[in-house]
Amino acid sequence: MEFIEFGYGTSTDENSLKAGAHAASDALKMMKKYSEKPNIVFLYSSPDYDPEEVLNGVKLILGNSVQIVGGSSKFQICGNKFLENGVSVGILGSKYFNTGMGVGLGISINPKESGKKAVKDAVENLGMLPKLLYVITDFCKCEEQVLKGIIEELGVTIPIFGGVSSDDFEFEHTYQYGNDVYLDSIVCVAFGGDIVPKISYNNYEYGENSGKLENIITKSEKRSIEEIGNISAVKRYIEISGYKGTVNELENDPEFYLSHPLGILDTTGDIHLKGPISIKNKKLITGSNISNSNELKIENIDKNAIKNIFKTNTSVLNNTQPHYEPALTFCNISSFLSEINPAEIEKLIEKSDINPFFGSSTFGEISLKKYGNYSISMCSFAPDLVTISAKEGIHMFTKHPATKETLIKIHELGGSVKVEELAKSLGIHRRSAYDRIDPLLKYGFIEKDQAVINITEFGKLLLKFEF
Repeated sequence: MEFIEFGYGTSTDENSLKAGAHAASDALKMMKKYSEKPNIVFLYSSPDYDPEEVLNGVKLILGNSVQIVGGSSKFQICGNKFLENGVSVGILGSKYFNTGMGVGLGISINPKESGKKAVKDAVENLGMLPKLLYVITDFCKCEEQVLKGIIEELGVTIPIFGGVSSDDFEFEHTYQYGNDVYLDSIVCVAFGGDIVPKISYNNYEYGENSGKLENIITKSEKRSIEEIGNISAVKRYIEISGYKGTVNELENDPEFYLSHPLGILDTTGDIHLKGPISIKNKKLITGSNISNSNELKIENIDKNAIKNIFKTNTSVLNNTQPHYEPALTFCNISSFLSEINPAEIEKLIEKSDINPFFGSSTFGEISLKKYGNYSISMCSFAPDLVTISAKEGIHMFTKHPATKETLIKIHELGGSVKVEELAKSLGIHRRSAYDRIDPLLKYGFIEKDQAVINITEFGKLLLKFEF
């Protein structure tokens, strides 16, 4: 869409510097008007790369003045491709929005305060009321507290979207980009201006016939379950999941336990999947906080479940106003879902009618006030055409009287007129009439059906404003 330009590129070059440079170069080639001065750059890279060298490669192409944000991610979503172990760069450019960035350090030590600092700095650097807050945070085992700090500082009316940096399930090689490379940090980007964000998210919907037994957590601490029903959590998990191997075999079988997670059923009928995301010392390690007395259900996540989660998100976006095409759609997909069936996710992204996507695989998904682990979340980023059209229309009317005269004449002729009749009524050549209607078409004040010009609701609103 011409109001907001988005360019994207990827690379799987083994050299970190070259990978960053190649991905940035491909993304820059897609830019036109804003190639010299983009607003912001998003960078996601595999944990196998040297992040400082990747960042240097991007800066080699784009310079040091543009904001670059992102983080580590085993999988990346770029265009309509789902990639593994590469580097992805997305560039946004427009005169219709601004950004401000903030960084909070030491989130594992002071999660709430780090979240507050990052969002406060982002909003101050933006210098206006935000329309969207984009968040990239490290895996710190207290992401809920980080999100709580953000909400306390930002309030509940401004939408929040983002995710937790991921690695290759080692949970210790995650990092963030914020014009530099950070560890144990949170990076926030506040977007302001003439934009409309649309956010969708989806937790796993519980089926009445799924889940084998009801089980109560009887001993737990933050993100580890030690006992279920007063017996060893791992032994109970093996029993209710139907796993055929031993405890030691289960610990080394993420393919099984990631696709058979435990979840907590809420009052709305959604089940919030918690894990295990790993099994250590005969404890089930979860992806987000749990507490004693929670009732657990076991689920089987197959490709049909992943398909339903993905399609629920895209359906929400397609059925939410405004209905025109966004500049891009940010997409965060749970690393745990990605690991279960990457081929299915790749197929869903390639065949989706939403294009382009840009995002990463995450150890946690942040959508509005929610934090999930086995979810998919999306945020369409679109220009606010109503506001833009009004601003551009006022500008055209002020600077170009002939444009105003043309729109008024169409209105006087009943709001619908052939180009030849319009030219005759204005006393100009037909070619000149086409020249006059071009800017009106561009900003949506009129629409053209073959040779007939019709004034739109935008055009009527603008005339009312002027009169």
